[in-house]
Amino acid sequence: KIISVLPSKNEQTIPTGGAERQESMARLPDKIVGLLYFGRSGTGLLHSLVDGHPKISTLPSVYLRGYFNEGVWDNISARGWRGLPERFADEFAVLFDARSSKPIPSRLGESPFSIGEKEGMTSVGENRDEFLSLDRKMFCDTALRLMEGMKSINPMSFLMVIHAAFEEVCKSNGESGPNKSLCFYHIHNPDEYAMPNFLRYAPHAWLLMTVRDPLLNCESLLRISFKEKDDNKGMLSILGILFEIDQIPFRMRKSVGIRLEDLKSRPEATIQALCTWLGVENTPSLNEMTAQGKKWWGDPSSPNYAHDKAMSPFDVTMVQQPVGSILSEKDQLVLGTLFYPFSVRFGYREPNTEQFQKDLKEIRPLLNDILDFEKTMAERSNINYGQFKKKGTYQLFHAGLVDRWDVLDELGDYPYMLEPLSIS
Repeated sequence: KIISVLPSKNEQTIPTGGAERQESMARLPDKIVGLLYFGRSGTGLLHSLVDGHPKISTLPSVYLRGYFNEGVWDNISARGWRGLPERFADEFAVLFDARSSKPIPSRLGESPFSIGEKEGMTSVGENRDEFLSLDRKMFCDTALRLMEGMKSINPMSFLMVIHAAFEEVCKSNGESGPNKSLCFYHIHNPDEYAMPNFLRYAPHAWLLMTVRDPLLNCESLLRISFKEKDDNKGMLSILGILFEIDQIPFRMRKSVGIRLEDLKSRPEATIQALCTWLGVENTPSLNEMTAQGKKWWGDPSSPNYAHDKAMSPFDVTMVQQPVGSILSEKDQLVLGTLFYPFSVRFGYREPNTEQFQKDLKEIRPLLNDILDFEKTMAERSNINYGQFKKKGTYQLFHAGLVDRWDVLDELGDYPYMLEPLSIS
């Protein structure tokens, strides 16, 4: 229903006046996989491992997460198809110089400024003294040549042109290999417009999500919100992952979730399973953290990030921590019950339907009152609990918890839940 009310694809298709040439089409990726966010679950890690694969084309970081946002295509296509590369380069300046502070299209409420620096793309390479960049003129010239061999261009076909032009420029710099058939698109956390817009333009796209023990994930999200003194961020992030495990698109597209715990504790089997699912060969590059072919030192927002040594992709420290550093037993009961179907499906807890039903009944009245981690937030902000409960974010958060509870009370499960990657 949402897709049906979006602007017509015909309105967003621009004729080039040329004839389709096989040479141009052969240089574009013909398959796309969208990588989705699930809190602090190693999405950036997986992206860095995929980078550099000889058959996979991927751009650095989350630069293009808002590419399918409302208005973006209208903006970059305002001067016709010949103006697309230059206007794209203006809109996504960080792709051409990671030091750029210009904001990228993003979700409402996010901080889209200096994303290259925030994502660790301004200190890459063996000596950590390089920044990612791309020759803008060569990119624009290459993109134009590719489009001259096409009959028309729309947001999805231009995304493939972007990837092909990116690879061509990188290849000229000795950073890449031959033409790549699989586009690995880190769409991350698309907003309510971008996701259906992407899906309608990519009817054959596959969806991939990295996942993590949900309670550890919640604590990691809260730890960051405490550090940044942003209570709203922590509450909305927890609410986000409660809904992200249960999405209608997971039943519309081939979709899997890959456990961060598996990726770190048994990388060989997990990477092989991922390669089988993607339909590509297992290569040594899948064991190295890189961005645009250069050594990536990790996510600067990670608690394990260090300025004097590289992060290990398969360090199990962060996935072996006990729960309870932030969430009290009551908090764990509430959130653990709401995450129960997901936790069972992904092997984070053993199934116990009888206990689950008891817990479901027990937590319902708790959803109407302040949770313990919220009390901590209120105390840190020097406001009383009554004032905290009047905050819009508090009310939205608890309305979301009740919504999730209602689904579980009625169905005993989430109807559009993600399936786990099968690992031998």
